[in-house]
Amino acid sequence: MLMNIAINDLDQLVNIGQVERGLACNCYCFECSEPVVARKGEKNEHHFAHSSNKESCHINPESILHKFAKQVIMEKKCVVLPPLPETDETEAKNWQFSSLVAEQAVGSIRPDLLASIDNEMLFIEVAVTSFVDTHKLNFIKQLNIKTIEIDLRELIKRNVCIPSDEAEQFILEQVDNKKWLYPEAKKPDEPLADWLSTMPLPEINTNHVADDSEEAQSQLINNYVKHRFIINNVWVDAWVFNDGGISVKTVSYNPEIIALLKQWSKEGGGRYTPKFKAWKYCNPFSHTVLLRLREMDTTPKL
Repeated sequence: MLMNIAINDLDQLVNIGQVERGLACNCYCFECSEPVVARKGEKNEHHFAHSSNKESCHINPESILHKFAKQVIMEKKCVVLPPLPETDETEAKNWQFSSLVAEQAVGSIRPDLLASIDNEMLFIEVAVTSFVDTHKLNFIKQLNIKTIEIDLRELIKRNVCIPSDEAEQFILEQVDNKKWLYPEAKKPDEPLADWLSTMPLPEINTNHVADDSEEAQSQLINNYVKHRFIINNVWVDAWVFNDGGISVKTVSYNPEIIALLKQWSKEGGGRYTPKFKAWKYCNPFSHTVLLRLREMDTTPKL
């Protein structure tokens, strides 16, 4: 298998299209650290090769993604994170760090990234194949250090090219795949369905999303209809419940849409629930929210 990924002299992950030809690339094998040359001829596919001409190393894509994620966060010194549990925060926000260190030992653990912000430490754990275990989590709690875990399995499932702008944006801006390990969010006193209970059923046009598919039938059985809209080039999901409420969330972070959802909450009554990372609106205003989302929707019509 050809190698199209290597490490440059700054210890950064680079692909074959980002470097100069031959030894001028100043790169090393991701797997064995041997010097490599960038072969960029006219006939064969461009790739890296060991300078010793030995056989190409097998490079695990999960390992590449893990390193790339740490590299991106360290370069940008920022990442969008969900609201911090047990605080007044209601929205995701962009955390700016003053410094970041990779794989720094802290007692018996070694977090993927040790970040500093306002003279306070934050652990960032990048999860691709392995996640923080109970032993490590217990030690984190003893240290009383805020810790976020970023789940990047979706990039592997979607076969997203690494490195790429798409992967970088996902790592930095996606929110749904990020979870606070400490402090840990308390379970709500009541489930979402209870919060929406006793509300009269608004008129719902299920033809907007629902069809004869197994997923659509499952939605109806479970007393909700899921809608997906494209607004400002971002997916916005809405769950319309049979008991009259609507739950709305952005699939990826978008400050303009979040500001709009917050404004609607003030206008018609609603609240943000950190557990579901969504804004909840009651009837009758829930019907107004659904109509507005439909008007703003730019999903291509078939």
